[in-house]
Amino acid sequence: MEVIRLRGIGVSPGIAMGEISLSERVVFTSRREAIEDDQVEEELKRLHRAIERTRNELKELKDHIQERMGEQQAFIFDAHLMILDDPVLISNLEKMIKEEKVRAEWAISKVNNHFTGIFESISDEFFQQRKTDISDVLARVYRNLERKREKREDPDKPVILVARELLPSEAALYLSQKKVLGVALDMGGKTSHTAILARSLGIPAVVGLHDISLKVKNGDFLIVDGTDGEVIVNPPSAIKREFQSKREKYEAYQKELKKIAKLKSETLDGVPFTPLANIELPEEVSAAFSYGAEGIGLFRSEFIYLQRPTLPSEEDHLAIYQKMARSTFPKPVYIRTIDIGGEKSLPQLNIEKEPNPALGLRAIRFSLKNKELFKIQLRAILKASVKKNVRLLVPMITELEEVIELKRIFEETKEELRASRVPFDESLPIGVMIEVPGAAVLIESIIQEVDFVSIGTNDLIQYYLAVDRGNEAVSYLFKPHHPAVLRLLDLVIKTVNRYKKEVTVCGEMAADPLSTIILLGMGLRNFSMNPIFIPRVKKALRAIEVKTAEEAVAQALKLKTATEVEEYIIESILKKHPQAFLMSQIVT
Repeated sequence: MEVIRLRGIGVSPGIAMGEISLSERVVFTSRREAIEDDQVEEELKRLHRAIERTRNELKELKDHIQERMGEQQAFIFDAHLMILDDPVLISNLEKMIKEEKVRAEWAISKVNNHFTGIFESISDEFFQQRKTDISDVLARVYRNLERKREKREDPDKPVILVARELLPSEAALYLSQKKVLGVALDMGGKTSHTAILARSLGIPAVVGLHDISLKVKNGDFLIVDGTDGEVIVNPPSAIKREFQSKREKYEAYQKELKKIAKLKSETLDGVPFTPLANIELPEEVSAAFSYGAEGIGLFRSEFIYLQRPTLPSEEDHLAIYQKMARSTFPKPVYIRTIDIGGEKSLPQLNIEKEPNPALGLRAIRFSLKNKELFKIQLRAILKASVKKNVRLLVPMITELEEVIELKRIFEETKEELRASRVPFDESLPIGVMIEVPGAAVLIESIIQEVDFVSIGTNDLIQYYLAVDRGNEAVSYLFKPHHPAVLRLLDLVIKTVNRYKKEVTVCGEMAADPLSTIILLGMGLRNFSMNPIFIPRVKKALRAIEVKTAEEAVAQALKLKTATEVEEYIIESILKKHPQAFLMSQIVT
């Protein structure tokens, strides 16, 4: 058998090995099949029977997922039931059958193409992947046009699941069965529902493989390396042994990290630091704490908007925030207000597409221009704050005037709740994200107006170095250890510390042991990251003395290139604390 090695996007770390189970998908018809006038009524009945079967099927799936994975993962099926009951969707299907006198299959295919086109015109990855919700529902109706119901796949032995892409309901169903060893998909990204589920369940997954579903068949053997983003089809014995060894090392590494997760968060010389977690869904809280998180440093509230076809109500927001507050108590949870607009456009609002969305109407800019929408979110956050562990985090501040206006709206919202005698945390801390270089330079003015700041290093570096980190042609210029970047970070951290307020880094730098040692030397003590990286960062920071980091950073800040900085820091740390980098290199 031919050995095929493919590169994709590793979205859930670990190594899985096993036989392939190729997921079969509905292929919408491209053939327009006409019907006679006297067949229209029967065709409409056929469509409605399929809709009713689909409704019952979705309710069954919701119960199945809720039982195995909890209430929050079942939200997909509530959204799908709403789509199924959308009168506009149904009337479009009925109208096409009546007026064009065509079979229901063709009507469904045309409606699916229409919605797919709308979503694909939006450049943001979050929303391009939401088109799958409508396709998911329409595929079920299409399948249920025939009386014969497909039997739910439940393989007798664990398998590697391979598909072009997994619809949200398929991802929840397949991955909840606990028989999936790994996942390999042609399509998808790090924010897809499959990626989020796989990470939360610890299932290795690689997506963005383009055509793996066409290159394999059921029974082929596959290696999925979710750490490096590689899959190997039908590997010879030597490669199997290599990856078996790598998997054993990874599993040993994970066990060691789980032990480290329970240890005290302090450096070798007893200086405390705080590891926090970045998450998207309330269900990730438990896993984050198991990795050693001491709070949720960033809860991305955009997912509340992405879970439903309509704008979320205040009650929708409140239910999620209350769940977050309860599940994290007494640890803090930092709720970031909506970071959307520009390239992350909401279909529900019909926002006009911008020529340069990364520099456009997004985050706080969007919120300040849509104050009523913003106040809905602020009211819900305040109402959920009664346990006094909620923090308000506002993204992409550019100037002091935005902070002043933000605080004015926040106080106005508080006053409305007081007038209604609604309880909330009167001293709820408010903070802003430093992602724009202009805000970093103005840090002394900004920190006097807020309780804390979080540095979003991903965007800050991108804007400061004028590098699109997603552009392969220039991504080599995206350098977290660029001397200019480090000097800017040093300015922000030292300024905030001088005012004795809290500063956190919540970008990718917080998940990298070398970067965290540099940040520690600058005076940072709060690190927020994807929870799976907390133990390795904790291991690195527990293995060094703060004084060593401070001395190394003081000299590194005088250097001229990122390479010089990295070489100097590694050499300086290894001389005194050789254990600092040991665990982070085990699985490379």
